[in-house]
Amino acid sequence: MTDTDVKSHPDYKHFASIPWCARLLSQSDTSSHVVQVSQNRTVLPTRENTYVGGTLNTPDTIKAWLIIHPRPQGPDWKVDELCSLITFDHGMIGFPETAHGGVVALVMDEVTGIHIVAQRPAGTEPNKDFRTGYLNTSFRKPVPAPGTVLVRSRIARVEGRKYFVAAQLEDENGEVLATAEVLYISIKNKL
Repeated sequence: MTDTDVKSHPDYKHFASIPWCARLLSQSDTSSHVVQVSQNRTVLPTRENTYVGGTLNTPDTIKAWLIIHPRPQGPDWKVDELCSLITFDHGMIGFPETAHGGVVALVMDEVTGIHIVAQRPAGTEPNKDFRTGYLNTSFRKPVPAPGTVLVRSRIARVEGRKYFVAAQLEDENGEVLATAEVLYISIKNKL
């Protein structure tokens, strides 16, 4: 999907209609940033992404999802921070007006996983040879559902085949509602 195409996508239009999201999108000019619909919203022929791309890709569950990160600048380029805008709808409610905690953990896992995949030079194939080693999620305040949130993912450190990633889920005012520490392990050949 080209930069022009993403701006005509329903997910982009959804976030552009929310003032605080529109401000973030305007700061993420497509000449300096990659702005894309979450690739995990597409079920692949191998059935990869069936849960997020099928079950949770409805107007009543996860209504819209965008990924934003700086555009690659060279062969050794790395994504320091990846952001994701996500809108939860009524199908994600665990308690009244609150997203289910499992959904919050799932979103943290997905966004940080997308961040690991984004660690590659422009034009190269994504490396999907990694798995979640652990996901430690801390809930600080209720996450609104329905509601729109921002998830920020940062690579804390890399030790050999291990990627340690930190994430936080924020509301429109930048208040942190949940955090996660995630370990991804690069696998060799087959599990």
